[in-house]
Amino acid sequence: MTASGSSPAALGPVLAALVVKEQVRLGGLPPALLDLALGVVWAGLPADGPLSEAAVNAALRAQLAGSAAFLATDHVELRRWLVDAGWLARDGFGREYRRVPAAALPPGRQPVGAALGGVDVAAWCAAERARRAAARQRRREAWQARQAAAPPDTPPDAPASR
Repeated sequence: MTASGSSPAALGPVLAALVVKEQVRLGGLPPALLDLALGVVWAGLPADGPLSEAAVNAALRAQLAGSAAFLATDHVELRRWLVDAGWLARDGFGREYRRVPAAALPPGRQPVGAALGGVDVAAWCAAERARRAAARQRRREAWQARQAAAPPDTPPDAPASR
């Protein structure tokens, strides 16, 4: 949670549904979802001080293996998206990068920045993925129990008799 009480949950179930997906292409996302996806990555970047290109690349690769694992991209394309969308500032030579403070983000992105800034997005994303996996496992077990309880001559997907 941030000091203001914001959290990823404040962005609703849309963000939770996004981070549990797989192979999401940035170019195919509508603007609101693109902001959420890039906001997750932005929130996982160090907020203090400048980063060299090598350091920002390493941070983005780590995120693509963690909180941003839902994205189908590489660290170079992701870095370009972050810079172009105003989440990450780059010096004129591309040698130094800085995470843009939430208050300095473009106005439409400030609510996402406020909700995600200061949040351990890696832990939150891992918790959402674990919650989703547990729910899928419960559904699988319920289905298997129904299949085991069905009479042998009942087709596998037939509705249970009452």
